[in-house]
This record gives sequence, structure tokens and C-alpha cells, in this order.
Amino acid sequence: MLMKIIQLGAKIGSEGGLGLGNAGDTAVSAACTNVYKTEFPDCEITYMNCRKIFQQSDIDEINTFDALFVSGGGLFLSDTFPNSVSDWQWGISPELLSKITIPIVVYAIGYNKFPRQKDFTPIFDKSVSTLVEKSVFFSMRNSGSCNTIKTHIPEKLHSKISLNFCPTILFKNHISINVTRNTSVGFLLAGDRLSNRHKDLENFVTNIQEFKNYLQSKGIKTILINHQNDTWISEFIEFDETKDLYKKSVEEIYNFYSSIDTVIADRGHGQMIPLACGCKVLSPVSHQKLAWFLNDLELSEFYIDENDPHLGKLLIKKYQSFDGLNWNNIYHDLMNKIKSNYDANMNIIKLKLLK
Repeated sequence: MLMKIIQLGAKIGSEGGLGLGNAGDTAVSAACTNVYKTEFPDCEITYMNCRKIFQQSDIDEINTFDALFVSGGGLFLSDTFPNSVSDWQWGISPELLSKITIPIVVYAIGYNKFPRQKDFTPIFDKSVSTLVEKSVFFSMRNSGSCNTIKTHIPEKLHSKISLNFCPTILFKNHISINVTRNTSVGFLLAGDRLSNRHKDLENFVTNIQEFKNYLQSKGIKTILINHQNDTWISEFIEFDETKDLYKKSVEEIYNFYSSIDTVIADRGHGQMIPLACGCKVLSPVSHQKLAWFLNDLELSEFYIDENDPHLGKLLIKKYQSFDGLNWNNIYHDLMNKIKSNYDANMNIIKLKLLK
């Protein structure tokens, strides 16, 4: 029997399929599609962009499908699609949301509200509560997101919130990788929302320069990585090379991260994709989601508050600590944990959709 799935997300291309853009968004959109095609091999997928104000006609269209998957990124964020009907990236009112009659699966999304951004409005709480109540499976990609979203919904719905790691972490298994790893260190330092991410940008740059100088003194190649708008720091610090992953294919993204040793990342997918590819990751935390993800994997020793006055020295110390670790064993344990989580969640989803 052909299963008709509608995949709702924020990164849908102009022709209705998945678009290329921010490297993390490119990867997560493709990874979600891969999950659905792999787990439901006889399915037909239609894509719909969530960043619009939904009307009754949209609900009528959605209800012609067998299942709705809401996926593809940190959708609980208001500034990327400001609206008064939901206050997050899916512009649907609670009233219209309640009219969806097909099963809804919310798959590994994130709570991405940044420090010093305005609080969500009461309509957000009503919207999310309606979505959780209607969903047959509702999951978020780290425990911090799970716990935070619970503060916006009634306690009776808390048990419906599940941890479900981002599918980008297992996506490497579906891509052809043919590279040899080197000792380079990549720097992926987000260029968006700098005033939200950093209380003292000058101090942050000074500390990154200190760590970069240390690597240079050891003869280690440094690479500035661009997912989108991430070359800003090159005005202050000179790196050996720049790698542009904006609007690149998933194959190029995963092959690149499979070729380097360590990534200094303060983007969410700047952690997830490199870890998936076997890289070591150090994170200056400019958003709590960075700490939440590493906490879930019991890697809390590999992040530092980006405001720490000794950030540069701490990055050096933590980078040196990798020498005493069997990273291959750590990596395989992480992948087993994530695969186990994936399998358990997918079994639940299939029971709900295929009964």
C-alpha cells in the first residue's frame, strides 16, 4: 500500500523539494527525507513550507495525506518568521491545527530561542499545547529542549515529549565517504545574531585568537568554516584556509567533516555533523542548545561558556586532553547510543502509523 506523507519544514526549495542553503539546514532536510524513505519504503513524500500563514485550504490539502511529519531544524524560534498566529516557524493557528485529522509526527525539532531575545507570547503556549496533544509522537533533539518546552504546556502533556536525536547524526551511513582524515582544526563560529550570542564580542575574538595562535605554534592547520554568514571573524583573525559549505551538497558537507580532526563550533549542526563524521568537537557555548546536546552524550567536559575570561586557555587545555582519550571508542559508543534511541523511537512511530 502506498503511504502518502507530507513533510512540513522551514527549508523547502522553490520547486517544492528540499533546498540548499545553510549547511546544517541542507543536511537536516535531506536526513529527514532519508529517514522517511528508508523506514517507509513504499511512501510518496510531498513537501510543504511551514513559513506561511496557513488557511483552511492548506488544512484541506494536508488532510488528503496519510501522515504529517513536522521536522527539519530548530522550529521553536520566533524571529525567522514573525507572526501572531503561532509565534513560531509554523504559521498555523491553534484553531486550524485542531482541524488536522491525519496522524502528526513531530520529529526531532529544537527549542532555538536565543539569549536576550523576547519571550514567546501566550499564543505560543496555546499553539504548542495543541500540537503536543494532537501528535501521535512528539520529539525534540536534546533533553534541554524537551525540558524547556514542558514549561509552555500543561503538565498532563509532559509524558508525550520524547528525546530523539537529530537524524543528521546517523545520515553519514547513507553517504559515500572516501577521504583520509588529517590533523586540521576547523572553526565554525556563527555570524548570525552576534549580539544575542556574545555579551563581549571583543573578548570572544581575543580568546579565539589565543587558541588559534597556539595551534599555529604547533604547526596545526586552521580552517575557517562557513555554513552561512560565518566568515565575519576573518576580519579579525587570519586562518590558513577557508571552507565554504553554504549551498553545498550533503556529500560535500559530510566528506569535508570526515577529513579533519577537530571542530571548534558554536552552531548546533556544527557539533552534530562533525561528531557524526568522527571529529572531536569543542564548543564555546553561545546558546544553551550546544550544552544540552553534549550533556545528553555525556561530553560536558568539551564545552565552555563563551563568556569565560579564560576561554582561550581553556580551549587549549581541553584540546590537549584529547591526546589521552581513545576517541574511536568514544565515537562508537556515541553512535550506538544514538542508534538505539533512533530505533526505539521509530518502533513507536511505526506502531502509531501502521496499526
